[in-house]
Amino acid sequence: MKFKFNAGIATRTAVVLFAFTCGALLGVLVVPVGYLRGFRPVSISAVSLCISAAGLIAVARIGVWLIGLAENKQHRLDRDLLDTFLEHIPDNVFFKDPKSRFVRVSRSFARYIGLEDPAQVIHKTDAEVFSREHASQARADEEQLLRTAEPIVDQEEKETWPDGRETWVLTTKVAMKDRGGRIIGTMGIAHNITDRKQAELKVRHMALHDPLTGLPNRALLEDRLAQAIAQAGRNRKRAAVLMFDLDRFKSINDSFGHHIGDRLLESMAVRLKECLRKSDTIARMGGDEFVIAIPTISTTEEVELIATKVLTTLAEPFEIGGHRLQVSASIGICLHSQDGETPELLLQYADAAMYEAKRRGRNCYCFFSPAFTEATQRQQKLESELVHACARNEFVLHYQPFVDSKSGCVTGVESLVRWEHPELGLIPPSEFMPELEELDLIVEVGTWVLKKACHQAVEWQLSGIPPIRMAVNISAKQFYQEDFVDQVSSALAGTGLKPELLELELADSKTLDDSELTVTIMERLKRIGVKLSLDDFGTGWSSLSYLKRFPLDRIKIDPSFVRDIGTDAAAGAVVKNILALGRDLGIDCVAEGVETIKQSHFLTRQACSEMQGFLFSPPLPAAAMTKLLCEVPFESETGTERSSRPIASSVPTPPLQIPS
Repeated sequence: MKFKFNAGIATRTAVVLFAFTCGALLGVLVVPVGYLRGFRPVSISAVSLCISAAGLIAVARIGVWLIGLAENKQHRLDRDLLDTFLEHIPDNVFFKDPKSRFVRVSRSFARYIGLEDPAQVIHKTDAEVFSREHASQARADEEQLLRTAEPIVDQEEKETWPDGRETWVLTTKVAMKDRGGRIIGTMGIAHNITDRKQAELKVRHMALHDPLTGLPNRALLEDRLAQAIAQAGRNRKRAAVLMFDLDRFKSINDSFGHHIGDRLLESMAVRLKECLRKSDTIARMGGDEFVIAIPTISTTEEVELIATKVLTTLAEPFEIGGHRLQVSASIGICLHSQDGETPELLLQYADAAMYEAKRRGRNCYCFFSPAFTEATQRQQKLESELVHACARNEFVLHYQPFVDSKSGCVTGVESLVRWEHPELGLIPPSEFMPELEELDLIVEVGTWVLKKACHQAVEWQLSGIPPIRMAVNISAKQFYQEDFVDQVSSALAGTGLKPELLELELADSKTLDDSELTVTIMERLKRIGVKLSLDDFGTGWSSLSYLKRFPLDRIKIDPSFVRDIGTDAAAGAVVKNILALGRDLGIDCVAEGVETIKQSHFLTRQACSEMQGFLFSPPLPAAAMTKLLCEVPFESETGTERSSRPIASSVPTPPLQIPS
């Protein structure tokens, strides 16, 4: 590089030299006159010195210029690197000024808040981007950063968007400083952890909720129950617990399959949630057992209203997989502070009250009483011993006669199973039949009853008693067994009983349906020659359309209607209509549970074919029934009629005194 120097200015005090290259001024040398006077006359060395000094200045200026070029190049490189970084990093990166306004953001950040171009975020604040809660927290964090310069590391932040979406990020924020150490803003990086949080919430939900119905499980229920107890204590009110399960739910599973039972539980859960208050908690404990926790009540009447509402809600039929299912429930109620103080005790006592509701006939509610705990313990003892009752031959059959309404003669008998417990004596079926279903023993016991009843009917014939109709109760689970028709044929063949003397009473009518399978089984039984009757008519699914399809010989009017004859006009009207329906369809009717002469008079006037109940005879052991059949008249299926006094006449007489 060549330099050209010109003495551009000379004054009395100094000489100014200019250094040029390529027409550009690179340096200036100012030489004081006093310094030049040291060289008299001015020598070449003085001039050279001035030129050298000017050259050094020029070189220095060139160095500064080159350094400036390098720094600008580095700045451009740094800017390009930052742009690339912000364009492609998958995390949310942002830079803010001291007023918390965005100055640069990554493209991921822009997309996270619903914008495509990061430039659209510049100069905005959190309040313009996020929810009020999120923005308020962010502003507080940044004010702390600007004040203390202490980093905020791995802070979890949640955002709820206008469309209801929820997202989470894990954020780290630091203060930005210039080269002099002065804080000029904040920067942060937020990693989106929404997938992880959703997975965690799902796992937590699964841990605290029932997978089938989505209702809270026992763990969550106990937690909410503890909160309800605390809340009731603060408000000086009471909490309540309602525990219930479905009556004979196992029969539904056995008859239609567990997939139908599961769908029923799902539909039931939805229906119950809709009929309860938001403050109430309904939980599934397992199987068909549910609990409702009521945080505050003022009176027991409030609880009764809720219990009644539950029963009414469940009473509406469920349409599941082409089946019309009608269910009921038994509800046990326990009150906080009155009955128990802890969630564990409340659940235990509600369970005891629920079993008492079952013993009272099901489809009802019952408040806890301390006496129930002893009854529950007895029930649990019976359940544990029931498994061995079959093997020990502890089941026996009793027999209750059917009576012709006109002649008063016995027309047949119904076999009824009893449990002859070695310690507790004779136990009625209401105390162990539900447990037989739960323990999956109902088919085994039902098969035994069928064979035993057929055998007894033949024994009576062999003893000289004319042939008589034997009615046997059949559970829904037994009815839907693949080999049920073969079981009936085997019982008849094994005992020698004529098919026309056997009548099968289809019990548990709520668990049957009018499907082709049901009709097919009935038709096969009719081809064998046995008779069919429908028990508990007037409840469950019984309707005209079903009766038209079923090849029935008799329908049995449910005792609940017969019991209210004379006291409830509606019950009398229902019985009249059932009897008229039977006549129109050519089906005989049997009235169950006749206990008073007034009821008998009414049924006779309405031309009810047969009656059954304690007015005529309670269920009797085989020996006592044998004696009764030998001493009172009855109409045999073969037309034979004994010629002694009737068990009842067309004008009802007081109940018969059974010979001892």
